[in-house]
Amino acid sequence: MPDHVRFTETMHGWLSRRADLSHEDAERAGHDTAKTEDARGLFVLTVVCPDVDALVVDPDHRSPAFGLVLLPALSSRPLRVADGHLDLFVDTELGARVLHMRYGLQLTAEDGQRYFLRGIKEIVRRRWWPTVAIDTTTLFTDVFAGDTADGAPLLRGILRMGPGGVTAQGLSFRGEGGWLGLRGIYRYMRYYVRRVAHVYLGARTAPLRPTWAARP
Repeated sequence: MPDHVRFTETMHGWLSRRADLSHEDAERAGHDTAKTEDARGLFVLTVVCPDVDALVVDPDHRSPAFGLVLLPALSSRPLRVADGHLDLFVDTELGARVLHMRYGLQLTAEDGQRYFLRGIKEIVRRRWWPTVAIDTTTLFTDVFAGDTADGAPLLRGILRMGPGGVTAQGLSFRGEGGWLGLRGIYRYMRYYVRRVAHVYLGARTAPLRPTWAARP
């Protein structure tokens, strides 16, 4: 039986209809308009890794994900993740010096409307000190109409995970397989730490964020 791991992640923040802005500026615009329009965003997502060994050798490092997304600007009711995935630590055009954690969530509203949430966490040593605590808890987010990331986003901004969310995520880890399920968690975390350490023990590198809009 393959080692199986799952965990739950909760992130929240501010999104704006100003998709022409950078993610940081869109986040600020969403926060500033909170009194006149509901610009909040939140998701509760469970990520499943059905085979930790297969995940490690998969170049896309893809794991299925399911859960609920709250986007009051688009729907008064929670959106269901009809089909979702997390690509963990995907190499970029700069190889392993800059890694992406890419989220793709197909969303379905109660009235049948469909949306697609694309989120990217960028793991990069952009300062002389490690910024891993920020990078792994900051999701640069775009929401599109339809089932894919096509056209201009309807919403743009940033979702974040605070210290309480990090603690809750760590406590949510569950495993099945060898060592009463603990072997899968151990292997998953060992892989996670190894990839992150490679980035932050390496050379400083400029972020790739300006080119995100052109990526599928």
